[in-house]
Amino acid sequence: MSDAPRYRGMDAAEIERQYNFRAMVPGHGAVIARWTEDSTAARRSPNALLDIPTGPHPRQRLDLFPAGDGAPLLAFVHGGYWRALSKDIFAVLAAPFVARGVSVALIGYGLCPDVTFETLIGHVRGGVDWLFEHGAEHGVDPTRIVLSGHSAGGHLTALLASESDSRLAGGLCLSGIYDLEALRLFSGNVDLKLDGPTAQRLSPLNRVPEGTAPPLVLALGGEESPEMHRQQADYAAAWMQRGHEVRTLVEPDADHFTAVDRLADPSTPLFAAALDLLGVR
Repeated sequence: MSDAPRYRGMDAAEIERQYNFRAMVPGHGAVIARWTEDSTAARRSPNALLDIPTGPHPRQRLDLFPAGDGAPLLAFVHGGYWRALSKDIFAVLAAPFVARGVSVALIGYGLCPDVTFETLIGHVRGGVDWLFEHGAEHGVDPTRIVLSGHSAGGHLTALLASESDSRLAGGLCLSGIYDLEALRLFSGNVDLKLDGPTAQRLSPLNRVPEGTAPPLVLALGGEESPEMHRQQADYAAAWMQRGHEVRTLVEPDADHFTAVDRLADPSTPLFAAALDLLGVR
């Protein structure tokens, strides 16, 4: 019998099958290229405020797409397994929300291994703090700021929504990972450098607040791995056990990447759920 490390009965090879999203979706490169092209055009909007510094690191920058005075704000944290991609390729999300009177912010942060996992969490927290401190100068209603994020950004959204001093009106976690213990056996951990205590401390599953908490929407694509569905179900159950409001969604026929497209599509339940969190009817 092998004494190799395992997570929930899975060895490293099975973890790779469940959590290597790029390998799971051979067409992911075309999706990212499309986001990049569309976002390059979106960033040319004359109203866009680009690369606002929120800290000393060169990736601590924020893009803001204002929708007018008194607008609620959807802040978005990009994915990329905490070690890839950037805010710049997600400007494609802005226009559909701005058209509904919602301002959109894209939060950048340093990536592993250039910075530590805990440092990048601080970068995202700094971006959120900037929005609360300065958003009103650009028409944002600070009582209606919803944090959202995809994949790694879904994890970061959940983590910040769990903080006892959270001022968020809600959180929308798309394809998030809520128990980091699984990733200790994942090939990407060469950059993340998660050990047992760090994975435990930074897992949203272990940080569900006992007091008040903002409402959450947890969503993912129907074609994502069984482990991702299990992660979402476990986190939703933990949130509900503490009496917090949580709604779960599965976008049918979407994979880990095309699930992001559903957030920018006004015809989808995911877009409608985001508007509900923002108080837009």
